[in-house]
Amino acid sequence: MKIHHLVHSCLLVEVAGRRLLIDPGGFSGEAVRALGGEVLSGIDGVAITHQHPDHLDRALLGQVLAASPGAIVIAEPETAEQLSEPAEGAPALTADQLVALRPGENHELPALEGQEALRIGAVGGRHAVIHPDIPRVGNCGLVITAGEGPRLGITGDSLEPVQEFHGIDVLAFAVVAPWSKMAETIDFLRTVNPVLALPVHDAVASDVGRPIYLRQATNLAPAGTEVRDWGADGLVEISGS
Repeated sequence: MKIHHLVHSCLLVEVAGRRLLIDPGGFSGEAVRALGGEVLSGIDGVAITHQHPDHLDRALLGQVLAASPGAIVIAEPETAEQLSEPAEGAPALTADQLVALRPGENHELPALEGQEALRIGAVGGRHAVIHPDIPRVGNCGLVITAGEGPRLGITGDSLEPVQEFHGIDVLAFAVVAPWSKMAETIDFLRTVNPVLALPVHDAVASDVGRPIYLRQATNLAPAGTEVRDWGADGLVEISGS
């Protein structure tokens, strides 16, 4: 499994011969386009945890689908409903393009020759509380796996310690967000205790501020959890189960 961080919460996951793009939001357009035509034309699926624009830029999604017209879009149900309607500069997705994935449900991309099927599961269900006066939207965390390979969890905008994240091999977690505080992030990591924790949702922090959040998450992580920052190339490769 290869995981490529494409700014903020956008990830390109390569596993079982498939390419899955996660949360192509407004901060990530330049990084996604920089992947180049060969990569963008080979996207098998786009998974979207929720509707907020830092996780879903419809114009960017349209560019990805234009490059990979056979890609399926797997989205949290409220988000899928929005995508089924046209928006300014973005046509509606067809029923053949769109899968609404509810918490507790799974969607599989069929196995390629010599590979395992790629399974995407939805967990959780609601966005973290930003403020009591701001309505909460749907948010589905994701669990991505192929056969007996490593399991990748993606929280989206939530620190709900769902059972599926407990002890997971790799967890992409929101290291900083307007809806969280450091104590909540640390308690979340201590509760779910992933083997490897990768920081995302970080474009809202300045270059000088981000290391503060990462350092605290690293220093106060539970025993058995490695908090690892992305390298200069933004790539992490996971092997084994």
